[in-house]
Parts: sequence; C-alpha cells; structure tokens
Amino acid sequence: MKAQRITDSVSYHGEGPVWWPATGRLRFVDMLAGSVIELDEAAEGGYRRLDVPSKVASVIRPRVDGGAVVATERGIAVGRAEDLSDLTQAVELYSDPTIRTNEGGCDPDGRFWIGTMSYERVEGAAAVYRWDGAGEPVPAWGGATIANGLGFSPDGSRGYWIDTPTGRVTVFDYDAEAGLVEPRTFVEIPAEQGHPDGLTVDAEGGVWVAMHRGSAVWRFDEDGRLSEVIEVPVSKVTACTFGGPDLGTLYITTSRENLPDDVEPASGSVYAVEPGVQGLEPLAFKG
Repeated sequence: MKAQRITDSVSYHGEGPVWWPATGRLRFVDMLAGSVIELDEAAEGGYRRLDVPSKVASVIRPRVDGGAVVATERGIAVGRAEDLSDLTQAVELYSDPTIRTNEGGCDPDGRFWIGTMSYERVEGAAAVYRWDGAGEPVPAWGGATIANGLGFSPDGSRGYWIDTPTGRVTVFDYDAEAGLVEPRTFVEIPAEQGHPDGLTVDAEGGVWVAMHRGSAVWRFDEDGRLSEVIEVPVSKVTACTFGGPDLGTLYITTSRENLPDDVEPASGSVYAVEPGVQGLEPLAFKG
C-alpha cells in the first residue's frame, strides 16, 4: 500500500501525531520549532500553528477534562484551553541543557510518560519519566540513547517502546501500580531497512512502526510478524497514528531536518492511508 500526501511541507520536524477528540482534527508537533500543528481545511493553508512556552514541543496529549498536556524541552506544560493559549510549565524533569524530551504518551491509567535524548545523541544519555499530575515526575529507566514511540495493546496489558539506535521494539507487561515491567524484545529491524521511530497500535493489536530513513511504516501483528508495509515517498518517516471519524485513517508525519531545500521537497508533509483496520482512541492524561 502507498500513503498519499495530504499537506504541503508544513513542518521542519513533524512528530507525535494524535487525533484530537475535542476538535475532530489531527494534531502533531513541529518538534524543534516549539509548536503544535493542527490540520483544519477551513484554516489558511489547511492548518494552524499553536505555539507552546518552549523552543521544543515533543509530545501532546488531550486531558480527560479538556485541554492538553505537552512535553516541553526539559519539562511538562498543562492547560485547559483547547487552543493551548493557557499552557503553563508545571514541572521540570531535569536541568541538563544538553538533554531534550523526545516522544512519549499516556498509559491506560492516564499517566504521562516522556522519553528524552541528548542533542548530540550521546549513547546511554537518555531516560524515560512518568508523571501522574501530582508531585514530581518519577524516573522509570535510563541508559537509552533516543527514546521513541510509546503505545499500548487494546486490552492495556502490554506496552511498546523504542530506543531507535538499537533497531529494537521492546514490549513490556503493564501493571497499574508498577508501570511498564518485564522488558523484552518484540521485533528487531535490520539497520539497512531503516530505523524504528514513532509507533501506534491498532484495534486488532497490530503495532505500526515509522521507519526513519526507510520510507515506510511497517505493521507487526501481536506476535511480532511483519504483516503490512505502507510505502511513503520520502525517507524521513517519523511517526504515525490513527484518526478520522471512524479511526480508520493512518496519518504519517515526516521530517526535513538537515535536508537541503532542493532534496526531498515533500518532506515535512503529512501523509495518509486507509489500511483497512481501525485504530484506538488516544489515551488521555488524567492529571
């Protein structure tokens, strides 16, 4: 199957797409521009840009009672306005200016998980944090390099996560008290095929993995068998999510980070495909 381009090149480093129930539209971050992009056919150019109080915006998720939670460069911002106009920094994760947040999401119990990475991609410098909206964030684990992708099985019993340079998708058992435990390899992807980046899980338990430098999104069934390949006509495929009225459209973000203007001019666009399976409602933040 082949994904179709549905926007112009609207972002420098598009990441973290999420279907926004309150507006019925797709949102994703232009990560290194510190802004959120919402697709809207009624807006000029077909989208609007929503700024956050940080030069980095790496994750956005809806809150259960309205509003949003956003991972900023080194912390977490929250607000109640759907247009993000009241976002304020709630907590700082760390003070090290060489580290920024990178990808994450919410678990079935409404807690916010945030991964990190070094600006210089230093091996072992990244970590994952968890925050329930009260008190200080809890360090979950460290020793990663580029923390990426987070998704949960339809029944909430398993979580999936990626440390991109390893080429590995890790699966965990999920426990409401302990969080993500018992990590083990779900799949390993050969480097020549691309590097696993963001991921999403469909209603049948399939895990869809964006292949950075691989021009594709791969689907693995719940047993780790490759079952579908979606071709994308640019190389820097970053993340994916399901959306649309029936959650039947797979939206795919891309990046043009470090690409010259005349190379892959369609990078930074959003692509979409209807793969014949539905996604899951986005897990919201209860804090």
